[in-house]
Amino acid sequence: MQRNSERLAARGPINPANGFPHWYKDAAGVRLELAVDPADPNTQALGDLPDPLAPVSFPDNFPDESFYFLAEAEMPVGGQPRAGRARLVLAMEAAFAGTGAVADGQQQVFARIRVRLDGGIPGAAYTFTHPYGRTDPLEADESGRVFVTEDIGAGAGLFDRAVADGEVAPFLRWNAGAPSGYLGDGATEHQITGSPLGFNFFAVEGPQVGGAGAAPDPQDPTNPDKIFTDLFTVQGRLSTLAGVEVVRAVYARSAGSIVVDIFAHSEPGQTLVAEGTTLTASGTDYHTRAAVTAVPPTVDVVNVTDLPPTAVTARVTDAVTVLLADYDTALHQLTVEAQSSDLDDPPVLTVTGVGVLTGGGQVFDLDAPPASVEVTSSHGGAHRRHVLIAGPAAAADPVRASAGLDRIVAAGELVTLDAGASTGPGITFAWAQIGGTDVVLTEAGRARVTFVAPAAGALKFEVTVSNEGATDTDAVSIQIDPAGPVTDDLGTSLVEFRTGSGRWRITGTATAPLPDRVTVTLGGREIGSAPVDALHAWDIRRTVVPGETGLIPASGATVEVVSSRGGQTTQPVTIRN
Repeated sequence: MQRNSERLAARGPINPANGFPHWYKDAAGVRLELAVDPADPNTQALGDLPDPLAPVSFPDNFPDESFYFLAEAEMPVGGQPRAGRARLVLAMEAAFAGTGAVADGQQQVFARIRVRLDGGIPGAAYTFTHPYGRTDPLEADESGRVFVTEDIGAGAGLFDRAVADGEVAPFLRWNAGAPSGYLGDGATEHQITGSPLGFNFFAVEGPQVGGAGAAPDPQDPTNPDKIFTDLFTVQGRLSTLAGVEVVRAVYARSAGSIVVDIFAHSEPGQTLVAEGTTLTASGTDYHTRAAVTAVPPTVDVVNVTDLPPTAVTARVTDAVTVLLADYDTALHQLTVEAQSSDLDDPPVLTVTGVGVLTGGGQVFDLDAPPASVEVTSSHGGAHRRHVLIAGPAAAADPVRASAGLDRIVAAGELVTLDAGASTGPGITFAWAQIGGTDVVLTEAGRARVTFVAPAAGALKFEVTVSNEGATDTDAVSIQIDPAGPVTDDLGTSLVEFRTGSGRWRITGTATAPLPDRVTVTLGGREIGSAPVDALHAWDIRRTVVPGETGLIPASGATVEVVSSRGGQTTQPVTIRN
């Protein structure tokens, strides 16, 4: 495997119009904005819009997925009687967490690297080389398919994660002739430049991948097990706006005098104005202190360098400072002191989850301290501080063994015995079976061990927990359900196909013990497969690409849902535009 060590340089301020960063920037200074205009011919990769003919607006008419950057490549693959396909997707994608529906507070941006191969040889291994790295050999499943996606930064509001950890960097572009203001036209296959590894191509190596029309590897042109393309579609629109993000807007009032401190972020060299003053810059940090005659409820910060100017409205609060947050382990007391910047109209200060401060300070009786305290003001301000601990250390816990709760399991189930609730410093574990049909325990010297439940009967196990000074034992009973293995009760919450984008979304639940996996088919063709998570939920998504057959449902179609635990159900498909 070869990974990309390059990273993006920064992300832009949050755009108040949609809650996403204005832009993402690579180390070369290439800054890309979010492309959400369906009328732009160079940025046509876009999710569904409720009304494609109406102006884009958030959240009522906004795509459920869109892109800052998207580069794709594909080529035909041999190895089967019918040619397959290898596909590469490299993207900085904007979407929504939770259910995936457009909703404020669910905005997420992730760096995606996806490799896919259809029509390979089942069980064969394939290696993919692309502009941002090279994979280990990846084994094709029973259908001859490889499908691996890495999304870095997925999660509501984790906008900086794609910068710090994402490997989609720097941005790729056409090697010549890109439309002005773009990295490419988003549709035409073209040679590219920009790979930090010198891999300005997509290549696949594996048994019999050649012979279906793809170009051979230029470095090994006679090898039928290597194919190559240096043609990509590339989408990315250069950002013309720097934007502005207000970090903090706080006032101070004393003896009738009022000032407002405004802190903001933007690109270096911008002109930001607020409350009749121009903010002073230090790199990407901006600040001003403005004298006012009354406390404004909000302030508008405007980047006048942008054309048109961008503006952000921010709430003005007092500034709260936590001066002291100490906890005494002997007295079991938390002492908190704080103050507000409003001296003329002192607010009520409250320690969140603890109580109100009287006169700026208070002692609270607590059995255990919080790791930090947050003090909030009735004038809107807030401040958090770590709690400083003083006093004697706690006595060491006695050695106590805990083998867990007695329970009933199904024959054939993978059973876990868990002594993790045992206590004592430096303890070791030793499991032993003391009753019932003999089973094989995995790694009996660990806190958690497993075994496969036999056909029937009652089993009993004992765990011994010890350290240099003490030993304790505890036992647990396991009853085997004579009814045999548990069969899944499968449920579906969504079975949907969108004709406009060719996307499947199928979600549901499965009740059987884990591990478990759900597979969904349409007329015998597999749509997708997914593991059941710890909450017994599963989620399958797939986009049908041009040329794939048998995966477009007709009116009245149904899908078959089966699980590795023997569950089975048939469900109707909801078809939407």
